[in-house]
Parts: sequence; C-alpha cells; structure tokens
Amino acid sequence: MLMDAAACAVFGAATDVGALYVARAMQGIAVGLATGALGAALLELEPAGSGRAALLTSAAPTAGLAVGALGTSALVQYGPAKTHLTWWLLVAMFLVAAAAVMLMPEPGWRRPGAIASLRPRVGVPREARSAFLLALPCLIAVWALGGLYLSLGASLTAQLVGSSNLLWGGIAIFLLPGTAAVATVALRNTAPHTAMLAGCIALLAGAAITFVAISTRTSWAFLLGTVVAGIGFGPGFTGAYRVVVARSTADGRASLIAAIFTVSYLAFSLPAVIAGVATTHYGLHDTALVYCGVIALLVAVATASLTLRRRYAGTPAPACADP
Repeated sequence: MLMDAAACAVFGAATDVGALYVARAMQGIAVGLATGALGAALLELEPAGSGRAALLTSAAPTAGLAVGALGTSALVQYGPAKTHLTWWLLVAMFLVAAAAVMLMPEPGWRRPGAIASLRPRVGVPREARSAFLLALPCLIAVWALGGLYLSLGASLTAQLVGSSNLLWGGIAIFLLPGTAAVATVALRNTAPHTAMLAGCIALLAGAAITFVAISTRTSWAFLLGTVVAGIGFGPGFTGAYRVVVARSTADGRASLIAAIFTVSYLAFSLPAVIAGVATTHYGLHDTALVYCGVIALLVAVATASLTLRRRYAGTPAPACADP
C-alpha cells in the first residue's frame, strides 16, 4: 500500500514520460507484493465454509477497474486539475488502506524468518498442477480480453462513437469489469467448473459480437459485445480461481495465488503491448479485429478442454474384479 501511494505521488509530480514509466513500474511492484498476500489473508480470515474469500478476490479487482475507469475519465473530462487530481486522491486512499492493514489481525502463525518471508514466492504445488493446467486457457483468454479494452478500448470507442469526450472511453472500459463484478456476485454459488464453462461460452459470444461491431463500425454493438464479454469475464475468472485454489494447502496458498495472478497479468499486459506496436503498423481497426479473433480461438480451446474434462469425469469407471 505504501509503495502504491509513492507511485501515485510520482505520477502526480511527473514532468516527463520517464517519470510515468518509473511510476507505473512502482505500481506493478506494489500490486505484485500485495496480491498474493491479500488473497491468502482473506482465505485465512474468512469463516469456515463461507466462500467469501474467493468471491472477494475475484470480484474486487474487476470492480476496482470498473470504478477506476469511470471515475477517472469523469474527473479528467469534467474535474479541475485534470491530470493531477486523480493521483492525489489515490495517494490518500492508499495511505488509509496502509493504516487499515496495520490494524487488521495477522493471519496464520508467527514463525522465525521475517526478512526471508518478504522474498516473493511463485509456484504451483504438485497437487494443484492438473487443475492449474485446466484453468490456464481460460485465465489467459479472460485477462487478454481485459487487456484489449484497457489498451485499445478508449481509442476504439472514440473512433466508433465519433466523439472526443473522454467519458465514452471510460464507459466502454467500465462495462467490461463492471458487468464482470456483477456476474461474479450473481453466480457465486455456482459450481466452479460450471461457472468457468459458462464464462467461456459468454466470452466467446462477446468476442464474436465485438468482432462484428468493429468490422461494421457499429458503436452500440461494440458496447453490447462488451457487456456480453463482461458476463463471461466474471464467472470465467472466478470459476478458474476456485478450481485451482481448492487444490491448495495452507503452506502453498500464497505462492499458488501469486502464480494465478502472474499468468493473469502477463496475459493482461503482453498482448496489449503487442497490439500497441501492431496498431502503429497496421492501424487500430485491423489490429482490433485480429486481437478479437485470437481471443475467440483461446476461448474455444478453453471451452473444448472443459467440455472434454466434464465428459471424461462423467464416464463411469470400468468394473474392477477386486474392489
């Protein structure tokens, strides 16, 4: 939380592009340090069998993206100090969050090695590897789609709507994670495999509608495709997260959650960088179409994998002579 507050302060005081890169790198370190610890702490502190930790860990990031996109675009378009106010507000929020962390009970047990415990650990325990591999295509597709909207979404919306109002870009970004957060809460009691499969199907439909909308340059269809994709984004990620974390033990939980988010954030960021480079060579329209096609392919692989797994799991075992 303190690292994030410092990063936002650098953003607020930045006078050149180099400072922006430094601030964004600091934010990345802060998110990496906090994510696994937050997820593990929620699991340790939740009442037994409540399932709230998985819900919060899945819904909170998407809800934060939605509120952040809509709120900051409104502040930049209509508020004072357009490029500074957002950052100083975030500095205050992170300092409050840091104080709250100091007051929360420490989960788990105290043991020697405080300095060693700060070393980041990322890994998939043996007992969770098959579940992790099953969820991998879904995780990559879900977050790659998020990368599409956060990298190209605002520019695409401005092009399709034909408006320079920055709030439109915020609305387009808001719709994907905002719908995802609502769908996550609404389907919280659905079985993890079912939620992941339903999420993949909705993602496939959303990617198809978005592809058609970009091809025909239809703004309302683009927003519709965003909403449909958001319906898949929430259950898809929540289901994948629950499938994997259910196989974890207390000792390997934080490193496993870190592995989930490492894959997710790489899928979130690397395709966005590639798309940014491609846009300079092939244009925004063609790049977005190819991006949607690749995501649809990934989702199709994830859907096929889940369907085959469910069919195999539902096949009765052959009779055995010696039970």
